[in-house]
Amino acid sequence: MRAIIIDDEEHCISRLSRLIDEYCKDDVSVSGVATDIAAGIELVKSHRPDLVFLDVQIGRDNGFEFIRALPEENLKIVFTTAFEKYAVDAFKVNAVDYLLKPIDPDDLCRTVSKLRNANSDALRNFQQIVREFGRPQTPHRIAVSTATEMLFIDVDDIIRCKSDINYTTLFLRNQKTIVVSKTLKEFEQQLSPYNFFRIHNSHLINLKYVTKYVKGKGGYVQLQDSSYIEVSSRRKDDFLKVLACQ
Repeated sequence: MRAIIIDDEEHCISRLSRLIDEYCKDDVSVSGVATDIAAGIELVKSHRPDLVFLDVQIGRDNGFEFIRALPEENLKIVFTTAFEKYAVDAFKVNAVDYLLKPIDPDDLCRTVSKLRNANSDALRNFQQIVREFGRPQTPHRIAVSTATEMLFIDVDDIIRCKSDINYTTLFLRNQKTIVVSKTLKEFEQQLSPYNFFRIHNSHLINLKYVTKYVKGKGGYVQLQDSSYIEVSSRRKDDFLKVLACQ
């Protein structure tokens, strides 16, 4: 199968290319790579691949935009992502599969074997489902209750959340803070699907606002609001894996 890789992280492209060459070269050959959606679409038109390894989050875009613009109905797709929230069962429809970063060689081999035997009807069914599933959504909002009112906040406006036992303080882009009678664990469950990561028992951060990571035992991050937040040593490895594929 002729394949292309679409990912905005060069090191992720390099790793996947190396794994394909080492473990799947009899079944897959990489004929091109792209680091954005537009270049990926052009690659499909010029290379006519059988298979695309597609990162779900590509800069500010996502792989669904690529799916909706596909000129090929029989193109096989494998999602690659650092976040299990993007995979779930919705992606595992017929011919589609996903690979969780950092990609495991055994997972790659199983996926290639599965897609090699996919039929055209399954592929068309998958693409239709993804087109519907991936339609642009309005920015997600959450409702939070303070002592005096209920507020509706776009998750993109939340830079970080800080725990204070049974209360959580939300730090927003407009430099406003909101104190909510809700635990950080509850916010973690609610916000994790939207690119938030709990780097410490007391801190949940929006990864899009990370400007710097300073190495150390656990290290710490600097956010766009100029705050410095410690990274728990036991969460460091998972955090770095996620950060590497932003």
